[in-house]
Amino acid sequence: MKYKVQAAGIMRTITLVLSISLVGLLISACQSSVQLKNINLPSEKKPLISKKATEEDFDYPTKDPSVEEGKTIFTQNCSSCHGFGAEAGKHNFTLKYVNSVTPSHLFKAITSNPKHPSFKDKLTRMERWDAVMYLRFALFGLPKDVEDIKIKFGSNCAVCHGTRGFADGPIHYYLNPPPANFNQFDRLYEKTDEKLFEEISDGIAWTAMPPWAGRVDKDKHFEFDEKFRWELVKFVRQFGYSTEIDLLRKEELFKSKNVK
Repeated sequence: MKYKVQAAGIMRTITLVLSISLVGLLISACQSSVQLKNINLPSEKKPLISKKATEEDFDYPTKDPSVEEGKTIFTQNCSSCHGFGAEAGKHNFTLKYVNSVTPSHLFKAITSNPKHPSFKDKLTRMERWDAVMYLRFALFGLPKDVEDIKIKFGSNCAVCHGTRGFADGPIHYYLNPPPANFNQFDRLYEKTDEKLFEEISDGIAWTAMPPWAGRVDKDKHFEFDEKFRWELVKFVRQFGYSTEIDLLRKEELFKSKNVK
């Protein structure tokens, strides 16, 4: 008799729990129906992709742009109007200008700027990024002694940023916010060279990034003077492009071979 009473109590408890769960499911279903009614579905007046986004045709590259590919693209499409330095009769790019604008700004300038012919329908996004990074490379380029900067970067910066700039240095686990990933396009391409120089010089508030201006590396016997800090900016920038030709994009690899 005792066991029958206990079993009946357990069954009542299970029934109560199932009833409450069922009521909860019904309420959730009703709320979902109400929420669905309030959702604005895409229409002609409110398209899924805005007209602005379509016109800008902007997206970050899926891999490092090639400055070698960019040189060919720039020569074929831009060199008739643009040059470097003081070429007569052309709208010349200067180092000061390139240092003051972001890579994203340059991309949008050749894509959706009404004051400039758009290459949106002529060049792919990747080709436009190639051209942009070649333009920057032609004026700003690599440090004069890449290997020397690489060693000094490794002994001072890699502890946080990693030797390859992936923000995977030995102490990155303990940093909040995490150190900058120099291979992250949506971060690196939205900063000007001047901004990177400022952050290296003065540090970044509320982060582990200290000011480096005037610091002395006693082991390597050098100072973080203005010239060296600009060389560091160049070194950081090289994580965002490639100086090699992408063989997979070479046209001859896709040409059908004549079978004899």
